[in-house]
Amino acid sequence: MNSEATVYSQSRYIIFRNNITTLEAERLLRELVMSIGRELAYNEVILGHIKVLAKLLQPVAEHFLFLSLTRLDQIDVVPSECWPKEGDVIIDRLKVYVNVLVFGHTMSKVEEVVNNALKSSGGCAYRALISDFHSGIGRGINL
Repeated sequence: MNSEATVYSQSRYIIFRNNITTLEAERLLRELVMSIGRELAYNEVILGHIKVLAKLLQPVAEHFLFLSLTRLDQIDVVPSECWPKEGDVIIDRLKVYVNVLVFGHTMSKVEEVVNNALKSSGGCAYRALISDFHSGIGRGINL
């Protein structure tokens, strides 16, 4: 097992094939975090953390949902004060920041797990995942 920490950070614009509610977006984000966590956990525990910050791009960019995972039995979800809690806001895209700090996994493994989770968590709900790497490199992935 690799004893050094792997730190992965990436942001993506997720454009949905069809408009969804913020409640549906929260469900997809929970699924995303758990999908990453299941692949990187040891005995149901993340040796580090997985964090996802999702921002609405409309109607107002101050709306965000923060999800954090360190144990598979508990996802911590913290909405901004103005995050639509009733799921009555319809959206067509999100900007999602994924941060993973884990011990025991290589960068290539973490990248693979995150990319697979992003693809599978949205199912066919995504029209496009547009990468916006923090290193400044970007690319688009059409699903």
